[in-house]
Amino acid sequence: MPIISNANHDFSNLSLSDDSSFDRIFTEIPETETIKGVYYQRAQLIRRPEDLVSIDHALLAVINVGGNRYTFPWTTLEQFPLTRLGRLCGCRSPEDIASVCDDYDEACKEFFFDRSPSAFRVILNFLAAGKLRILREMCVLSLHDELTYWGVELTYMERCCKRKMYTRIEEMNELERHEEECRQRNAIQRIPVEETRYRKVMNWLRDMVENPQSGIPGKIFACLSVIMVAVTVISLCISTMPDLREEEERVSEIVF
Repeated sequence: MPIISNANHDFSNLSLSDDSSFDRIFTEIPETETIKGVYYQRAQLIRRPEDLVSIDHALLAVINVGGNRYTFPWTTLEQFPLTRLGRLCGCRSPEDIASVCDDYDEACKEFFFDRSPSAFRVILNFLAAGKLRILREMCVLSLHDELTYWGVELTYMERCCKRKMYTRIEEMNELERHEEECRQRNAIQRIPVEETRYRKVMNWLRDMVENPQSGIPGKIFACLSVIMVAVTVISLCISTMPDLREEEERVSEIVF
């Protein structure tokens, strides 16, 4: 019985306000028994680079996921031809390999995938136990994207994790719909106003005052503003000079 496929899921008909939509999914998809991944029991994590020297590449495929290296028997990958890893068995040219993985080291015969190592660990656990479980530290949406990339079907996810993932996806869909409705309302409210002579004059004055680069009038206004500020500062400084204050006091005494 195949436990992996490239099945696509449609979440558009799910609703947070109606649990029946989720219940229908959980009842329509039969609960699968935990299948021990006997073909993947020989999958190993390579911890030291020198271990690559003793690998028989005719029997084992070296998979590098985000810097973590694993070895998988080719016979194992052949059991799942619809998955991304299984498609490596049918690669006969560099173009075929490039269409499946991100890079290939021909000297080491190593297939590189630029994906999340933690998400791939979830997939390894699934292949060993036959069940998908969401890790607490992982983003649900990110995990969903990773499962889609590797071709792992959500049918074999635990019901509690499946409900959590569907709920989170529906929340994101609701948020996107709300943002789209706000954009549409804003577009409707921004009806172009007819340009009258008064509005043109006001726009010209606003640009002249706020933007000195709008033209010569704007530059002249900016220069006058700087001059006025400078004159004000200088006059305030002069008014605080002691000699000037004494002169003002003598003038005031003569007047009075």
